Amino acid sequence: MIGIVLEEDEQQIVRYFADEAAADAAMADHALAPALAAIGSWSDLDWDETAEALDRSRHESTPTPPIEL
Repeated sequence: MIGIVLEEDEQQIVRYFADEAAADAAMADHALAPALAAIGSWSDLDWDETAEALDRSRHESTPTPPIEL
């Protein structure tokens, strides 16, 4: 029996597994969830509007002068 302490909804919970492969899979899923949530947070943005805003910002700002070494 393998017990793994995980944090879900700001609470620590212990999940138990009968084999190491299942425990490893649960750890991988748990580690991947925050990354997928961060990616999903951009899904409501209109890409064309965002690209236009970035392009406009790039053209409206003054270039940085060359740096002498």
